[in-house]
Amino acid sequence: MAPTTNRPKIKITIAKHSGFCFGVKRAFNLACAASRGRGKVYILGKLVHNNDVCRDLREKGVREIKSLSEAKEGAIIFTAHGVGPGLYEKAAKKGLKIIDTTCPNVVKVQRLAQNFAKKGYQIVILGDRGHKEVKGIFEWLRRKARIVGNFEELKKIKIAKKKKYCLVSQTTQNVAELEKIRDYLTRELGANVKRMRANNFACFNTICDSTNNRQNEVRKLAKANDAVVVIGGRDSANSKRLYEIAKKINKKSYFIENASQLKKNWFDGIKKIAISAGASTPESAIKKVVGKIKK
Repeated sequence: MAPTTNRPKIKITIAKHSGFCFGVKRAFNLACAASRGRGKVYILGKLVHNNDVCRDLREKGVREIKSLSEAKEGAIIFTAHGVGPGLYEKAAKKGLKIIDTTCPNVVKVQRLAQNFAKKGYQIVILGDRGHKEVKGIFEWLRRKARIVGNFEELKKIKIAKKKKYCLVSQTTQNVAELEKIRDYLTRELGANVKRMRANNFACFNTICDSTNNRQNEVRKLAKANDAVVVIGGRDSANSKRLYEIAKKINKKSYFIENASQLKKNWFDGIKKIAISAGASTPESAIKKVVGKIKK
């Protein structure tokens, strides 16, 4: 008779703020509705940075394209990240039906930045230069904004005290990084900022509530647990941010796209594990990860 072993049970805590955010749910539902219509449906790039979600849409008949020139007729879906004004014009000229799934929070950043640029402010965007959302905001500003990826990059910019500056952020950035940049610009410009506004400086926290809630929660979970698993696409900015925050606090933090990437040795001696997931991670992916850890 084989000896029995009593394996200690692992307590699994799933972050309350996990999985699809409002903007992703809205975009996915609009794309699914379009797939049920007649005619060809194209999507410019990935709807969200999650391979499972993109595969699901392909199976529904939505064709992913890299350039608008690939869409000859039918409908074109612009993703939740947003695009610049030029693509709306090109799509209209081609006679394509536009299905705009841009997240309302992203639209808010675009309009806010435009408004202050018209008032003569130098716009500074905290964001990942290669990210679709940031590219879109940049295009709406006629490519005249300054983009900084972090506080260190900002410090390399010469601040002209006679100029007016407006700081906005990619919706999935780190709140702590935005606050550092805000405080630095306030000092450099000698601005007496009240309610994030002064004569020569305006700062708007355009990081969405969903991102803020996830980041605050993962900080607490990283402190309270032996290990943290963050689920999200490799290209997902908000998922990577969650992992970076967790890793700074808890060295046993891991970033995966799906359950197949879990490794057994991660859980040696672990009694409490927290699971967080990016805004583009479907509920099904979270359930599979939890199920595999339990096994």
